[in-house]
Parts: sequence; C-alpha cells; structure tokens
Amino acid sequence: MESGRKTLYVYNKASWPSAPWLAVYALGYEDVIDVEDVDLAAGANFDPEFLKINPKGTVPALVLPGEETLFGTVDTLRYLIANAPQPAGKPSGTDFIKRVHDESIDAHTALFSARDEAELDIKRKGICGTFLSERQKALQRYRSLDTAGKYKELYDYRYEHEATQRAVYFTFGSDPAIDSVKQAYFSASEKIWRAIRSFILDDVPRYLPEGPGFIGGERPGEDDFHFIVWLARIVLLTGGAPDADGVLTLKKELGGEEVPGKVVSFWRAWCEMQAWKVVYGGGLH
Repeated sequence: MESGRKTLYVYNKASWPSAPWLAVYALGYEDVIDVEDVDLAAGANFDPEFLKINPKGTVPALVLPGEETLFGTVDTLRYLIANAPQPAGKPSGTDFIKRVHDESIDAHTALFSARDEAELDIKRKGICGTFLSERQKALQRYRSLDTAGKYKELYDYRYEHEATQRAVYFTFGSDPAIDSVKQAYFSASEKIWRAIRSFILDDVPRYLPEGPGFIGGERPGEDDFHFIVWLARIVLLTGGAPDADGVLTLKKELGGEEVPGKVVSFWRAWCEMQAWKVVYGGGLH
C-alpha cells in the first residue's frame, strides 16, 4: 500500500479527512503528495495492510518517507500548512478550531443522527445504513482471518463501539429491549441539532470576517480548512449542493432564521477555489 512517496490517506465520503485533502490542492502539493482513498464503508481501514500504516485504523494519515507518519486532521493539516509550497492564510489565534471539533456539534454524529422513526428509516435506507452493515461484515471477516489475534483488540473495540448504533438502525418496529435505547438516540439527535443551530447563528459569525474571503485573509488558513469541512457536512445533511447557493439549505434547520451573511460569503469564497472543485466536485460529504 505504501508507494515510497508522500501520501495522504483519506476517505472520499468523510468530513474531517477532507481538511488536509483540500490543503493538498489549495497549498500547491499536487505534484508532491499522492492522495489515496481508503473505503471506510467497506472496512478497508481494518485491512492489515492499512493497519501497518496506522494501527488505529483511522484517516487521515500522512505518510512521509524518512519521517514519522502523522495521524488525525489537526496534525496532518498543521504539517501541510507549515511546509506548504504556497503560503496559507494567517491563523486566527482564537479557540475556533476547538469549537468546530466540539463533540456537541460533531459532524460524524450528525450524519447518523435521527430524531424520530421517519428520519431513522430514511437514514437506514441510505448511506448510513449501508455504511453500518458493510462495516459489520468487514469487521466480522477480518476478525475471522486474524487467527493470530494481532489486531483482536482493535477489531473487538470497533465492533462493540458501533453495537448500539447498529441495534438502533436495524431493529424494526417495537422491541422492549431496544425501545428505550432508541428513544435516547432520538433525544441525543435532537440535542445535537439544537447545538448546531445555536453554533451557526450565535457563534460562527463572531469568528468569520466582515467581508468576502477567509478567516486567514485572502487565502484560507488553518481555521478555514477545519470549519469548511464541518460546514460542508452540515449543508449536505440539509440537502445542499457544492455550489454557491448550496449553503442556503441550512435555513431549514435554523428555526426560521436566515443563514448568516458571513456564513454565505465564506461558503462562496470556497466554492470559487480549484481545491474545492477537486474535493467536492462529485458532491458534498
């Protein structure tokens, strides 16, 4: 799986790995760093060949021949910014990145959220249901092949970690054993969408610039990369597309409020970038 070149491993339907992926094209790394897709839905991150690269089985992972491999959105993005062929925008010096990654508004959790049976049924029949069922099959397959138990701890942890979510998604009708768990899941989903609404309306405008452009200035900086991939996921979940007006679909989750003008301007600045077209040209994720 390793090529001998600098390689960024991502999943092309995930949110957070898209931050360093955008940076590759926004900061001039096109001819320097290869981008490889790891199909998380098919459980490719549990393949022993990938686990040689990242024993935790997560993306993003940035392989730097002769250097230490970097894992996670924060560390991979900071490396790319620090060593960029083309300069990034300035950092904000605020706590915005921390806020964007807060568990209360987590983009991955929002993807799988369901506030009632109707929404759950839609998610179950879509990519969320497919993701969970295919991951389960992959984990079962890799567990059976791991006769030496080299990755047993990881496989067992990941299988059990998603057990409740699978139970909620794949229990049809009423089941006394799962009904209370399902109601708690619906309540938690309501809570995360209330937090997302508050974040977009009350918090985000305080961090974004007054005019068009990025937090980092004329070019995107570290804060911008983190926020745009979070925002892209939320716009996806409200039915938006990766075009200039896609962000306006957020209104349906804002309790009747208009999408803040600063958020619209920020979104449209990204839509004009070639990096955006590369990463999101095939659709939001």
